[in-house]
Amino acid sequence: MPKHLNIPPVWTLIAIIAAVVLHFLYPLVVFRFRAIDLGVTASGLYLIVAPVIWFKRKKTTIIPRQKPAALINEGPFKLSRNPMYLGMVLFTLGIGLIMGSLQALIPAIWLFFFLQKNYVIPEERKLREGLGQEAEDYFATTGRWIWFL
Repeated sequence: MPKHLNIPPVWTLIAIIAAVVLHFLYPLVVFRFRAIDLGVTASGLYLIVAPVIWFKRKKTTIIPRQKPAALINEGPFKLSRNPMYLGMVLFTLGIGLIMGSLQALIPAIWLFFFLQKNYVIPEERKLREGLGQEAEDYFATTGRWIWFL
C-alpha cells in the first residue's frame, strides 16, 4: 500500500468494506438490535470526529507516527488514550451490527488488533520519547482503549 494511504481511516474503510462483503457472501442474519447498533455506530462516529478539536486546541499532530508536541488528556482523552482509534473500531462494529450478521463483526475485531499493533503501540513509544514522565503519568491513569482497562 502506498505510504500516503497507510493511515487508520483507510484501514477502517477497508474493514467496513470487508464487513459488507462478508455479510453479502454469507447473508445469514442472526440478530437485530436497532438501539444498540445505531448507538454503537453513533458513538464511534463521535469518537472519530470529536478528538480533532482537541488536536487543534493543543496544536499537536494528528498524523500517526509523528512526534507529538503536546499531551492531550482532556475531553475524550480522559476516558481513552486512543479515542479516535476506539471510534474507528466502534463505527466498524456498529456497521456489522446494523447488518445483523455474525461474520460482519469479524472485520471490527481484526481492525482492533491491527490498529493496536501498527498504530497504538508505536504512537505510545513516540509519546514516551517526546513527553517522558508526563506520558508515563497519563498512561498510569488512562486506559489504552477504555478508562478501566
